[in-house]
Amino acid sequence: MKDNCRRLIKIMLSNEEWMNAGYLANVMGVSERSIKNYISEINSFEKGLIHSSRKGYQIDLKRGQAFIQTKGRNIPQNSQERINYIIIRILSNDADQGSKTDLYEIADEIYVSFETIKKDMYKVRRKFLEYDLYLTATNSFVAVEGKELDKRKALSNILYEDFTDHVMSIDVIKNIYPLYDLELLQKIIETGCEEYHYFINEYALVNLILDIVIGIDRMKKEKTFEKEKKEDKRIGIREQELARNIATEIETHFGVKYSITELEELTIILLSHLMKMDLNAINKENLEHMVGSECVNIVNQLSDILKNTYFVDMENADFIIKFTLHIKNMLVRLRNGYKIKNPLVNQIKNTCPLIFECAVEVSNKIHELTGYDLSEDEIGYIALHIGGNLETQKSKRKVISCVILFPQYYDFSNKMMEEIKSHYQEQVEIKTVITSLDEIRKLDKTDLIISTIPITELIRMETVIVTPFLNEKDYKNISSAIEKIILRKKKARLKQHLMQISNPCFFYKNKEFVNKEDAILFMVDTMEKEGYVNANFAEEIFEREKQSSTAFEHIAVPHSMHMNANKTGMFVLLNEKKPIMWNEKPVSIVMMFAISREERAIFHDVYDNLIVLLIDKPNAVKVLESDAYIDFIEAVVGCFN
Repeated sequence: MKDNCRRLIKIMLSNEEWMNAGYLANVMGVSERSIKNYISEINSFEKGLIHSSRKGYQIDLKRGQAFIQTKGRNIPQNSQERINYIIIRILSNDADQGSKTDLYEIADEIYVSFETIKKDMYKVRRKFLEYDLYLTATNSFVAVEGKELDKRKALSNILYEDFTDHVMSIDVIKNIYPLYDLELLQKIIETGCEEYHYFINEYALVNLILDIVIGIDRMKKEKTFEKEKKEDKRIGIREQELARNIATEIETHFGVKYSITELEELTIILLSHLMKMDLNAINKENLEHMVGSECVNIVNQLSDILKNTYFVDMENADFIIKFTLHIKNMLVRLRNGYKIKNPLVNQIKNTCPLIFECAVEVSNKIHELTGYDLSEDEIGYIALHIGGNLETQKSKRKVISCVILFPQYYDFSNKMMEEIKSHYQEQVEIKTVITSLDEIRKLDKTDLIISTIPITELIRMETVIVTPFLNEKDYKNISSAIEKIILRKKKARLKQHLMQISNPCFFYKNKEFVNKEDAILFMVDTMEKEGYVNANFAEEIFEREKQSSTAFEHIAVPHSMHMNANKTGMFVLLNEKKPIMWNEKPVSIVMMFAISREERAIFHDVYDNLIVLLIDKPNAVKVLESDAYIDFIEAVVGCFN
């Protein structure tokens, strides 16, 4: 809903009497026709909120007050929110017949001084320049100048920034564009995709609908492209037909007309979000024909990182095809300046840090090959593709050795062995079946003994007594023993790795730093003096930070992506008294890694476990009590339960 509509509601709420259009127009400084349009828009958004009669207009007070409280645009709470608010207002006014925006009016709307708005305008101008847009000013009035396509991209991207994980939905877009039937638009898109065998996931669909409805709204207000674009030869006939089909339906139901240029842009928007559905028709042999040699070459150059550094199965044809198609769509977005929102990015980053780190390294290689910078949202989508194919040896580490003790009676022991194999095939490796207690003494080291008879001897191996026929209780007891063994092994392995990379010189508590840069330079300098890293290590750390912040809630894990340290080590800073500001996040635990290529598997194991463990606040509190490196290690291992 436009801000003028909200302003009209507030004016009408201040007076219980009937008001005519002339009076309201005079108060707001607009025409009577504008007042009637505002009231029409308000009632389309909230049916019957404003009543009309020969006396004029009157608002339903209770509903109006509730509406403003619950559905009015949130008042910006900080500088960044104000900047986004101002940009959206300027671009929205530009669509309304090129109207200028009064900065005094914005100051009144968001309850700040005009001087505050003037200070924000410096950043507003810089933000507009990112999209090749320029502001002109006359006294307190400002207007935006530039290409129509750049204005649309700016509006789309700023609105994306205003989305959060829990509100990104069609309903949010309805609040911004209440006059359009977005359910119908969604149906048109989905029907077209189904007919032409394209697929779109729910997250990309919201992005796509927003980009298309921005175009519809601008076209309705006669804001169209000035010049025709040259047709992209990489767009196939099938894709052009899909876009024409969707455009025709939009023209029929939304009252707009797509020019050649508008249709070309719609095609690009669709291709940046859609995935081919008929994957069965795509194989490694015809993949290059589908996506082009450039895209295939990029994926081939990413294979070294994926396979050799992060152990991704590059022989998996299903993964390669889907990943390559995703990279193709991503390149279309990057070339044409479209952004995509990923509501799962923080969840992926916090719960699967190693997978996200792999995606960051992939994005860095893509930047090297193409010159394009990838947002965290794009990195998150790459992580989704990699996640299902990351072979970090974790599944192998879950395998525990097992011996079955079952006194011989026909083939009953074989049947039990087959049942256990079937039930725990990814967790248990059955080494042998023994038939008497005497054979226990001859066993090699084994993690678990599953026995059908009581074991009277003292042994150090985990044991589970079961019935010969394995009932529900038996399975529960076996599962409990397996989890106990896995946890014990995991704790032992983590402690071993932490001890291996620890150095008492790399532990400081409550040392004050000016900022994160100051902290990083201090740690790097100390590690360099100890011979762990070379002189360019600080530059590599800052390079990684530019890709995506290494802060995870209250912890930060700075490191280089090159894995070229002389020796693997970890520097620990504990600052519970004065946290370090890390990209606007107060960080109380910092763990800087130096990683040698030979020991990258240790980094994978420690990195993943530390972040997942310490992002849990109670665990962080326990660790912050440590006074020395060995205390830190014991506290971390003790967090497993």
